[in-house]
Amino acid sequence: MPATRRTPAERTLAAASRVDLLHILQRGGAHTVGSLAQATGLHENTTREHLARLVQDGYAVRTPEARTVRGRPRMLYRAASADDARRDPLAMGRLEESIAHVALTKVLISGFGRDLGPTREAARAAGHALTAPGGPLEPPPVESDDEHGEDGDASGVGAGSPAVEQRQLDALEGHLDRLGFDPERHDDALRVDLWRCPFLELARERPDVVCSVHLGLASGVMETAGGPLVAHRLRPFVGREHCVLELRRAPSAAPAS
Repeated sequence: MPATRRTPAERTLAAASRVDLLHILQRGGAHTVGSLAQATGLHENTTREHLARLVQDGYAVRTPEARTVRGRPRMLYRAASADDARRDPLAMGRLEESIAHVALTKVLISGFGRDLGPTREAARAAGHALTAPGGPLEPPPVESDDEHGEDGDASGVGAGSPAVEQRQLDALEGHLDRLGFDPERHDDALRVDLWRCPFLELARERPDVVCSVHLGLASGVMETAGGPLVAHRLRPFVGREHCVLELRRAPSAAPAS
């Protein structure tokens, strides 16, 4: 499959400096260019250019400072909020993507240039913590109509039922799609083809870190959704930008019929 071009959102969040700025904004509050430049170590002009890009793409909001004295008000920057996104449906998707991208990028970058101990295990644990129950990227619940019995409850559904597996797969596909992996499911084979990697450059340089984090993300999603399926292995670069996520049923789970 030919390589796909990056979306504008991916190009915006590909710069580490913009990710750093957005990470600060997402902590809350309104910030001046000067305070953000000092916090990141960037020149004010460079900071201003990055902020303009974040505002243009809907990740940040620029508003004048409320002043009670004479003089030109300073411009303040803050992260786009859910209220901002409600006024712009396209902004909601950008907001969700930015939160996920920043959180994941911080985990990935933390694996570069320092001793992680057993690297793959540490990276996988870090990714798992993001999407496991209570994590910052915990996926929303996915319900299946097939899970409910005649009385409207799920008491008759076994942990290894097809409906429960479907719920796990739906949750995994939705999460991978939101992060930009362009997933393609093969339910019978318990495999998901990933046709794009939003962290391609990092993955090529340190696949031990990046791919292990991605495997941990998938593992956390499966655990949060609940069911017999677990993320087993991620086979990186079976094609130029093509990776394969392999799933399997937990040893204690009977195959679904």
